[in-house]
Amino acid sequence: MIAPGAGALPALIDVLAFLAATKDAEEDQVWARVLDKLAAALDCEAATYFVFLPKPQQLIARAVLGSAGHRVESLRVESGKGLCGWVAKYREPVLTADAYADPRFLNQLDEETGFKTRRVLAVPLLDRLELVGVLEIINKRSGPFTEADLAFVQAACSATETSLRASRLESTVDKVTAHNASILENLGGGFVAVDIHGRVMLCNPAAKKILGLPEDTPMNQPVDATLMMIPEMAEILMDTLVKKETVKRQDLWWKSKGQNRALGYSTLLIQDPHGQVVGAGVTFQDITAFQKKP
Repeated sequence: MIAPGAGALPALIDVLAFLAATKDAEEDQVWARVLDKLAAALDCEAATYFVFLPKPQQLIARAVLGSAGHRVESLRVESGKGLCGWVAKYREPVLTADAYADPRFLNQLDEETGFKTRRVLAVPLLDRLELVGVLEIINKRSGPFTEADLAFVQAACSATETSLRASRLESTVDKVTAHNASILENLGGGFVAVDIHGRVMLCNPAAKKILGLPEDTPMNQPVDATLMMIPEMAEILMDTLVKKETVKRQDLWWKSKGQNRALGYSTLLIQDPHGQVVGAGVTFQDITAFQKKP
């Protein structure tokens, strides 16, 4: 197996560095940059990035390199037609040293642009098992594409898609977190949550007001240190976490500034998507006005 050109590894490192630094970039922009780096590393005449549209089962050119680029932009390719269409249909790469000798090749675009396609390397872009596009690199100047070239391109594309998936997940988590934080911020009742180690990870404004905590109460501290003025609540949270048992509509009496106060509370377990307990929480209201101390 012949290794890719000397610029391949630095190009891949550059691609990964670019991905790390551009978390907010549009996906088309990311793939266009990756396409440019790969084409340069393999010293090719042309290259195209296609996005896949599932409903019409079509590829649309979104980034194009080469002399005929302006003629190829927004080109639509039906799934199953031509080399890229074949890649889209079967989710398998193509490596050909003579495009015109390959029965899957369609020369229509060559005839329209005057460009001569000879060597082609094309790979499917997959988000796990879902096709999101096709990347095609054309006419390596130093000779036919090799299996090592294919492995290099696949590795770069896999790293890119992994990075994009992580970015999409991070964006989703940020949106969900912001949404949930907004709900908790405006919640009339108090809410305190601890992580699996018993450190306070959330204390909403209502909780701080009811418990008399300062606005700048630090997070990520042991719950018994944060709730020193009401150790009973710290104990309730830790019992919930350790025993993995919740309660509903319980009363808790405590003293605040020398006065007896009553809280109505319920506890909950916080779980990850796999059902593992990762924390515990307590919701509560000040019900002093409606209760008489037993």
